[in-house]
Amino acid sequence: MSKPNRQALYHPRFYDRHIPAFVEAALDKRYGSLFSSIPQLGLYSLQNISTYVEWKQNSIQELFLYRRDKDRITVINQGMRVDGAEVQRFADAIFQHEPGTDKLCFHSVELIKQYQLRKKICLPISEDSVIDLPDTESAYLAALGRSLRQSMQSRLKRTQGLKHQTLPGSTIDAQVIERIIAFNHARMLAKQRQSAIDDTEKQRLLILARARGVVGTIELNGKLCAGSLVCRFGDDIFSLLNAHDPEMNKLGLGKLSRHLMILEAIRSGARRFHLLGGYFNSKRPFGARRIPLYTLLVYRRRSGMVKDASTLLKLLLKSLDYQLRTLIEHHKSEATNKLQRNLSISKVSVLPRHQRSVSGLWRE
Repeated sequence: MSKPNRQALYHPRFYDRHIPAFVEAALDKRYGSLFSSIPQLGLYSLQNISTYVEWKQNSIQELFLYRRDKDRITVINQGMRVDGAEVQRFADAIFQHEPGTDKLCFHSVELIKQYQLRKKICLPISEDSVIDLPDTESAYLAALGRSLRQSMQSRLKRTQGLKHQTLPGSTIDAQVIERIIAFNHARMLAKQRQSAIDDTEKQRLLILARARGVVGTIELNGKLCAGSLVCRFGDDIFSLLNAHDPEMNKLGLGKLSRHLMILEAIRSGARRFHLLGGYFNSKRPFGARRIPLYTLLVYRRRSGMVKDASTLLKLLLKSLDYQLRTLIEHHKSEATNKLQRNLSISKVSVLPRHQRSVSGLWRE
């Protein structure tokens, strides 16, 4: 008997220079990624964007939005998890559908089963920090380190008059988000650093808040002191903004605000909480894991790699820079953790026996 044709199980369809109405909901359901969503992609031009849908029976297996630039196909949705075999089917289909193209580009994707791809270059260039959420708050709290759990409980106890509430972004006053952004600016100024949130970024956050956002605020005695903005796509929640009033530094409201939003995400039934890239050591205590994101190039012919040598060299240098920074950050983190453990043990050893306990309070 002949083996069944696996390719026949999949039914690709192209929509040239068109994004069908069903795509927005389908992207959220399939990928659950901020950077693969219509609200995010719609912040930029979607003119001349085409759609590829791969069906398996009655469900969507893959859904890529792409642009053709001369001999190159660039997939514009990012941040999603893709399978090597599925990308290869897309590459075969797109090279047949778009004569004259010889390179397919994906940016910032989580790639699994790379070995199933042919004629490809794949290099890590950035990352996402993701917390896998359990079914219950108690399960999440039990998974945290004891020092962080005690620290969060202590902050809640010593902030009398604290009120935490969450509101859909579509109903909240824009001034609230602007005040949280102002906290971010003040914090960066105190550190003699420039905030990444300029007027353009502020408008982007307001648009995303209106589309899919949830805003969490912390008030003390009626005064707004901290807040978070998250957006939900499918079962995934992305933290876009988290800031507190620098005058409240001693209360640790920034990390408390993040903690309370994670608990709110669990109550809402979300499965993952994304803290995005950068400053991983501040995210690790909350249970985040680092997920490398790749630039992936698939070629029609191997000779295309030779012609693309200068582009590949730039990509390699960018990837080496990312990997070196990650390695340095890891070694710094290990050294800091070792020092904190030694200090914690030394503090315990000088206490009377009946008072000894390894508290090692986690600090900001």
